[in-house]
Amino acid sequence: MSDRLPTEREHDGKRPPLHPASFPPEKRGRPHPPADADESMERDEDEQSASGVLSDSGYSSPRQFPASRSTSTSSIGDVNAGTYTRVHLKIKAETRFGESVHCSGSSLIMGQFNPNESMTLVTTPEEYPYWTTIKPLILPRGVPHQYMYALFSGGVFNSWEPIDSERVLVPEGREMVVVEDFGVYDRETVLVPNGELSERAVVFDRKKLTEEHGEEETSTEGALSRTSSQHIRQNKLQSRYKRYTPSNYHPDPQATLYLVCYHLPVRLKKSPVDGSWSAEWNRDSLISRTEGSIAESMKARWVGCVTYQARSDSEDLSDADKQEITDILFKMDCIPVFIDRELAYDHYQGYCKSKLWPMFHNVDILDIYSSVWDRGEVTEWKEERNNGKRWEAYQKVNQLLADRVAEMCGKKDTVWVHDYHLLLFPSYIASYCKQHNKPRPTMVFFLHVPFPTSEIFRELSHGPQLLEGVLGVDVVGFHSFDHARHFLNACKRFLGLSYQSRRGGNLGVDYRGRNVVITISHVGIETIAIRNALEMHEVREAARKLREKHAGKILIAGTDVCQRLSGVPLKLLAFEQFFNMCPSWKDKVVLVQRCHLTNARDGDQEYSSNEIRELVTRITNQHGPVIDYEESTSAMSLKDRLALWLACDILMVTSVREGLNLKPLEFVFAKNPSPGHRAGVVILSEFSACCCVLNGALRVNPWNIAEVVSSLDHSLTMSDEERMGRRARDLPYITNQPAANWTKQVLSVLQESTENEEEDEEYTDMEYVDSEIGRSHVLRIGSRSDFKQLKISKVMEAYRKSKRRVFLLDYGGTIIARENMSMYVKKDFTAVTGKIPTPRMLEALSLLSSDPRNTVFVVSGVSQYNLTNAVGHIKGLGLAAENGALYSWARSVRARSLESEEASPAFHSGDRHWHQHNFKFDWKPIRDVADPILKVYCARTNGSLLKYMDQSIAWNFRSTDPEWGLVQANSLQNDLEDVLKDLPVNIIRKKGLLEIVPEGLNKGVVARHILTQDASMHRGHPDFLFCIGDDTTDESMFRTIYDYYAERSEESVHGARGHFGRSASLDTPPNSSEGSLQHVFTCTVGKKPSHAHLYVNNVDDVEELLHSLGEVSEEHEHE
Repeated sequence: MSDRLPTEREHDGKRPPLHPASFPPEKRGRPHPPADADESMERDEDEQSASGVLSDSGYSSPRQFPASRSTSTSSIGDVNAGTYTRVHLKIKAETRFGESVHCSGSSLIMGQFNPNESMTLVTTPEEYPYWTTIKPLILPRGVPHQYMYALFSGGVFNSWEPIDSERVLVPEGREMVVVEDFGVYDRETVLVPNGELSERAVVFDRKKLTEEHGEEETSTEGALSRTSSQHIRQNKLQSRYKRYTPSNYHPDPQATLYLVCYHLPVRLKKSPVDGSWSAEWNRDSLISRTEGSIAESMKARWVGCVTYQARSDSEDLSDADKQEITDILFKMDCIPVFIDRELAYDHYQGYCKSKLWPMFHNVDILDIYSSVWDRGEVTEWKEERNNGKRWEAYQKVNQLLADRVAEMCGKKDTVWVHDYHLLLFPSYIASYCKQHNKPRPTMVFFLHVPFPTSEIFRELSHGPQLLEGVLGVDVVGFHSFDHARHFLNACKRFLGLSYQSRRGGNLGVDYRGRNVVITISHVGIETIAIRNALEMHEVREAARKLREKHAGKILIAGTDVCQRLSGVPLKLLAFEQFFNMCPSWKDKVVLVQRCHLTNARDGDQEYSSNEIRELVTRITNQHGPVIDYEESTSAMSLKDRLALWLACDILMVTSVREGLNLKPLEFVFAKNPSPGHRAGVVILSEFSACCCVLNGALRVNPWNIAEVVSSLDHSLTMSDEERMGRRARDLPYITNQPAANWTKQVLSVLQESTENEEEDEEYTDMEYVDSEIGRSHVLRIGSRSDFKQLKISKVMEAYRKSKRRVFLLDYGGTIIARENMSMYVKKDFTAVTGKIPTPRMLEALSLLSSDPRNTVFVVSGVSQYNLTNAVGHIKGLGLAAENGALYSWARSVRARSLESEEASPAFHSGDRHWHQHNFKFDWKPIRDVADPILKVYCARTNGSLLKYMDQSIAWNFRSTDPEWGLVQANSLQNDLEDVLKDLPVNIIRKKGLLEIVPEGLNKGVVARHILTQDASMHRGHPDFLFCIGDDTTDESMFRTIYDYYAERSEESVHGARGHFGRSASLDTPPNSSEGSLQHVFTCTVGKKPSHAHLYVNNVDDVEELLHSLGEVSEEHEHE
């Protein structure tokens, strides 16, 4: 439930309240805050002391509230003091059958006035009508807290108590019992000790009102059980994911898939001997027929233009040639559309390559106007902008192809349109079907180039028409979320269309009564074809000759289209700078650069070629033969590329704008480490689309020459271990996403979107998604009076006074800086070594751990191996790994003797003695339910990884696009919570990670174990406890600490024979007068919703705090 609920009262106390189900979700269950509450709560305590006495009600104004008899200015509390009060609530409420009393308040531990998070009070026949909290609330001493009671009927929220404002109390003393009447509260009342004592707790009553308060009627109307509907929904969701997994995609055998593109994916040849024609598949085309193709499971037809004559000096094809070509291609399931030379030129070179291509790559019109590529070309482009001849050609080609496909396809058929050459095609198909009263086929459009920003797209005079053309389909696909985001922004800005997050992790745009699905899926490479080609003798021979040509040298490969956006000059400038800085590499390194002359934009090509040749000449004259440069009018074949990959050690891509480029994936796959051959390293521009899927590459900004030089140096000196680690990071994705799988994946999205369009689909409006809080409901922190920034001086003061201390420290994000979820940080990723704490942090941990009065534990979710490598060498430091599944006490005789008595299985790792909780768990039913969903999200979220461990299943989205990863994580969390709600697991959200873990396995369990064993070992509780963490997994530690603190008073307040009594257990702390938890500090890293009461800003603050405390211990040692 959202925390932003209205402030109106749900009822006025004079009539029965409406049933909560009758309110919209955002209007249920929020009481009205008292006047000026937020203002007075947020005041600094010093300000309050200066302006007036803080009363029991928590307000400083003496004109409004009388001062409490038991409260003075000296008792105003500060959460930085680390002191707490155990507060027991006891209320008189004469309820009806089936009703129960709950309580919720302003602090997070009290539920922040969310009825779903409220605390249940209990009673007995002997004590009724008094209801009491099951265990005391642990509240910061002297800090005002607001709260209210509520009635529940049949376990469902019914109404808040009918009072005019929230109750306020200021905890005082070590333990207190507050006795009140339900529905009776006056802001002028104060809490007064009534002279009674319950063991150590002082009992407080509120002043009675002078006039009697009438009893209100409340509704006990029940709510329909949602168990059956939830069960149906769970099964429905589960079966949907299993069905729409790509591996389970089963097309309609009666349907035909039409794959439409401008260039048919074939190569045509005319025999110079007899003039006959032949055709073969273009294996470099993404949509050509391959092994495992979708064409093996359903009828498929390829439709496109035959543009042979546009690239030839011969005349247009004769009718006889067209017929022969048609017959040949028909046998290959290809349907050609013939266009004449002039139309092909105006469409392709004229509009697509000279206008759409540069603008889709974010080249501004002003850049084109001021370009020095070719003044004549620029003049021609500006004139064409006025007469529209090329725009008409673009429309005509789209119309010709649409008419041809529309004539053939039926209702059950699917049309898949490829790339920017055919942006208008879908709208023409829809128009044709409407005019001829034909059912419209389902359609997909996939863009293989970047989509421009809205500011660039605005400069296209026909931009809105192009957008509407694309939105005529059911699914629009992109290789990168960055491209999809620009498309969505353009739809919103130019067409006024909103977009939402759909169940399953895709996005949706509402267009003319339909929800057009936006999917993101990067295609992989054809590993079978590549593996076969790698075994060919001619490929290996070509690679051997290239290495012999540059014997003894490290070869760096580069193969690019000869155009400015390929960034080849930037690559050469970085190469030149590298040799200027490191001249010793001159005789050891050669750049093998190949450029393809496409003749698509003659001016751009000519200018780029001249610039590249000039730089090559300058560098070779200065540094010798360090560059092997060649140009070719034909693209490199797969065999030629593989020979280059085998010969070279490093691939360098420095494009400044780039869409789909599969060459880096080919290189990683081809460079299989073997005796005498090292794994390859990819230096990859962050402007390339494949950057989002290659997480092992060295990412660079090609405009930052110094950064490129640094990455070049790193790649040349990289160890074999790191090379293999980087390759291993990317290999699973490369090998599991060939075009056939990618096609089925996108078609499964289409099937899901069209088959469920009539169902009750769930959407989340993306305009209101809070990407900073990964929780099922938003929590308030702005008005919390019990959440303050940590003051080191206060902690040090308590630390100096204490005799026994316990530290519970999170690892990632707390004692070690966590990688920021940003694409620009990913360039520093090291797949093998990882990060370790700073030397100063290690020194701080060592100082704290060496103090015999301290028990220091690092509690982490990382593996035992990684945690040991990072901090395991610190002798006095205890470790808990994998959320507490494994733990190791500090290496001391006392700890070892304690551990020898434990029954948990133990093992040694290095010098440490590790223990493992006896935790048997059957993962099969969980995987049966969760695997289909997890695999779909992995496929739809570029850069995400799925990892199965002994005690958890983890979906890692740290390497994904930061915005898209958060959107997908939110959606996946909701889906997993739905399908796994009846299974004994929890869904844990971390920064960049979503984990499924067994119930009962969390950091809170190991925190309780540490506290209990430490108390047993030292025959008493510590008087100083400090716990700090940075994400949601650490919340269980905070809650455990409060529970641990609360449990020590249950017997004393309620008596051993009361219904609150608990039987002794191994996890019950010893009842000792020695050590009394005088100071408890719970702290989170970063100001965010948390059960902690303190926060620090970052890891640097944690380091400063721990080092300061360590210095105190060091000073004491030398006294």
